[in-house]
Amino acid sequence: VGAGVKEVFDFNRKGYKFDYEQRIEREVFRLEMQLKRFELFREDIRDLVKLTVDRMDIYHVVGALFLQFCIVILTKGRIQAAAPPFLLSLFLMTAACAFIYLLLAVWMSVHASIASHSFGVKLLTRFVRLPIPSMKHLRSLTFKLKDFEKQGIGEMLRLPFQQGSGAKAAEKEERKKRKK
Repeated sequence: VGAGVKEVFDFNRKGYKFDYEQRIEREVFRLEMQLKRFELFREDIRDLVKLTVDRMDIYHVVGALFLQFCIVILTKGRIQAAAPPFLLSLFLMTAACAFIYLLLAVWMSVHASIASHSFGVKLLTRFVRLPIPSMKHLRSLTFKLKDFEKQGIGEMLRLPFQQGSGAKAAEKEERKKRKK
């Protein structure tokens, strides 16, 4: 009888160890998948911010080139002396308006580029942070055989393939974790 009890005890102990090892592997896999998922979110945010910043940089360059062209027209662009004064005033007024609009375009493109970059940083640092498990969660994954002994004699000497109260308690605990 003693040898049979020892065999049942050893079998249940090995099963307990195996279950905990499987639980730890499952949790580690879940954490790794969660990290990969958040890395993808972060990469998407970086791509969207880069798209906006690059587009604004192109607007900045094109606006600066046109702005230079307007400056050249205003400083070196001459109309023939025989041109009527209203034509000269229209020319200077349209060149000045173009200068102001292009200056605003360059200014807004720089502002949009900076705003997009800062919003991307805000998203990455506040909302899409990498999930780091808490110490409480890590402690719940620790494995000690004294926990096996705390189950009570009925669970330690349970016949193989017979569900005991420990298995039911483990199932309830799993359901609670899934709901969270």
